Amino acid sequence: MDVRLIGAAIDKCAGISGAAGTPEMLNKMLSDSLQISQILTYADRRNNILLLKDYFTNLANAVKDTLEELKVPLIIGGDHSCAIGTWSGVSEFLYNRNQSLGLIWIDAHMDSHTLQTSHSGNIHGMPLAVLLGYGIDEFVKILNATPKLRPENVVLIGIRSYEPEEALLLDKLGVKIYYNYDISDLGIAKVFNDAWHVLSAKVDKIGLSIDVDGFDPKFTPGVGTIVTDGIDFNQFIDVYNKIDANKLIAVEIAEANPSLDEQNKTLNCVVDIVKATQKLG
Repeated sequence: MDVRLIGAAIDKCAGISGAAGTPEMLNKMLSDSLQISQILTYADRRNNILLLKDYFTNLANAVKDTLEELKVPLIIGGDHSCAIGTWSGVSEFLYNRNQSLGLIWIDAHMDSHTLQTSHSGNIHGMPLAVLLGYGIDEFVKILNATPKLRPENVVLIGIRSYEPEEALLLDKLGVKIYYNYDISDLGIAKVFNDAWHVLSAKVDKIGLSIDVDGFDPKFTPGVGTIVTDGIDFNQFIDVYNKIDANKLIAVEIAEANPSLDEQNKTLNCVVDIVKATQKLG
């Protein structure tokens, strides 16, 4: 698979700094053939909406341009607010071609707050709501004014920490959610494959947004919002290696924090996903 890595060096939208260092750190761990060719950095205030809008728009355009060059964008965050830019770019690319987008969102959290419901005010807890058309208007309207995702084409996997307000929104919209107990009962292979097959029947292309705190902390301890239990990384990478690469449109990996990592465990998992993506197809 012809993959282009794009760095989204942002952590101002999270409660803890450090995730912005992931793209640079990862470049030290990757071979020359897998270097991050472009790193977009946000270093202003955490709630400067207009500058954040510009940042996410630049990221969206970088993703769209990559797709237009017939390459698969692989975005390395940064905090998960980068998803606003990533999937706005993918959505615009597909919309211009009358194609539909499905998204699998792997995470311990729902990331579906708005400014009105957020308990922390941290924008990294809001990107999925924004992409579904809810929340900060400047972000919702990046590249175009329509929602970037249809709720019936979104699947969350690994959820185990959330507030009732965001759960209420996703329930109202009918978004499919596999909670951590579903994975305990069914296994990540069945859950992921079921999600992939259901989306494959409905959409033209599927994206994958991975917050590394969705995995068990024994695999990914270097995250700012650590939650016990979680997805077995080895089982995930095994099933990921077998997906239909023809359906995959883009991949995003977020929330790895080198300053909180232990012996590069988390970054090594990111490297494994990057290498597995390159080998697909």
